[in-house]
Amino acid sequence: MTDPFLSIRKLRKAFGAFVAVHDVTLEIPKGEFLTFLGPSGSGKSTTLYAIAGFQDPTSGDVRLQGKSLLAVPSHKRNIGMVFQRYTLFPHLSVAENVAFPLRVRRRPDPEVKRKVADMLALVRLESFAERLPGALSGGQQQRVALARALAY
Repeated sequence: MTDPFLSIRKLRKAFGAFVAVHDVTLEIPKGEFLTFLGPSGSGKSTTLYAIAGFQDPTSGDVRLQGKSLLAVPSHKRNIGMVFQRYTLFPHLSVAENVAFPLRVRRRPDPEVKRKVADMLALVRLESFAERLPGALSGGQQQRVALARALAY
C-alpha cells in the first residue's frame, strides 16, 4: 500500500489550557475531496491552519506524500487555502485575482492563462473574467476565492 497524499497523525493544538484540536488522525488519498463539518469551536479551521502551515501544532504530524511538513514554512508547502474571510483585490478583475498567486510564484504566462481559464471554467465564472469583484454577488466572490486557491 502506498502512502496517502496527505496524512495527519495525532494532531493536537492547545491554546493554554484550551485544546482546540484533539488528536486528529486521518489519511487523504490523492484526488480526494474532503470537507470538515462541525460546530463552531470544534477545531476545523485550526486543523486547516496546521495543514497549511499557518499554525504550529502542539503535537502530532502533518505529512504530504510521506514527508513531514512541520519544518516546512507555509509559503513552501504548495498548499492553497480559502480563508473564512477571504479577500479579493477590489481593483483587479476576476481573472487577475485568480492569476495573482501564480504571478507571485512567477509562473510563465501561458501556464497562468491556461490555469486561470481552467479554474474559471471549474467554478463556472468564465463570462465574469473581466468583471471587478464589486460587480459580483457574494456567492460569485466565494467562487473566485475558491478558484484562486485551487489555481495556487
